[in-house]
Amino acid sequence: MYSKDLGARRAIEVPQLQHRLSIRADIAPALEFDTGHGTTRAMFPISGGAVQGDGFSGIILPGGADFARLLPDGSYEIEARYCIEFDDGTPVMIVNAGRMFPDPAGGFLGRTRAAFEAPPGRFDWLNRAVFFGAASSEMHDEKHVFIELWEALL
Repeated sequence: MYSKDLGARRAIEVPQLQHRLSIRADIAPALEFDTGHGTTRAMFPISGGAVQGDGFSGIILPGGADFARLLPDGSYEIEARYCIEFDDGTPVMIVNAGRMFPDPAGGFLGRTRAAFEAPPGRFDWLNRAVFFGAASSEMHDEKHVFIELWEALL
């Protein structure tokens, strides 16, 4: 069912996506603990990493983290906050949130949404864009998470 079926005057188009960024987040050992709420919390420190886009690249600065909650189905609800420094020295904050699900082949696969805070200038377009992401942590590699981000075009 679509909104037009519910009375909208025009159909809402399926968003077109354009690939914008590839990210490798380097992960330090996690801190996990059971809470008094009956859930398990995890904090995955982000110790560095790399970012590549069309015509630009950068590094992930140490000090961020992915704050996660283990859910009863074995998936993680995630919210990662970290800073990127692009090749021209521009600092940018990113929040990448979503879910990571156990991959039957091992590791985890996820879907995210990302929001950026960039200063005026070359990377200001990141502030206005809407991003969808796909994430992967591969079996036998607890030190990296890989993320692809696509901009939803209007």
